[in-house]
This record gives sequence, C-alpha cells and structure tokens, in this order.
Amino acid sequence: MGAIGPMEVRTDARGRPQLMPQYFAVLPEVRGQGLGRVLWRAAMHWGQSHGAAYQLLQTELDGPSDRLCQAEGLASLGFSHTTWA
Repeated sequence: MGAIGPMEVRTDARGRPQLMPQYFAVLPEVRGQGLGRVLWRAAMHWGQSHGAAYQLLQTELDGPSDRLCQAEGLASLGFSHTTWA
C-alpha cells in the first residue's frame, strides 16, 4: 500500500543529524485515506528517537505529496530541477 525508507540518520553539511528518506510513496488507489500521514509521522517519530534534528523530504513539483506536505505544515526550502538526457 505504501512505503518510506530507507531510514538512516546522517550528518548534513553543517554537522547536524538529519533524516532524509530516499523513498516515500503511497499507491494511487489508496491515496487520500491517511496512509501517507501515518507513514510520515512514523518516520518523524523514528528520526527523533534516533537523534535526527530535522527531516528533509524531496518531492515532485505539483506531485501527489502536495496535500500531505501542506496538511503537515512542511516548509519548502527551495527547488532543484533535474533534466535527464
């Protein structure tokens, strides 16, 4: 139905421990039922209990995670565009 991970706390460029899951997804047919919120909050709890000072989530612009990010009060830190050849 959904997954988030891998779960690992790493040090950022400023020496602060961060959690940045490389994968976070909920299947389209079960979106809107709160599963993403449950996964995100479980990840936040795991990160805190393992010493992360903050969590960073990379998402697609205008992607399916927009509602979750807004509902959870997440702040945008900026945009990065990648073009694949």
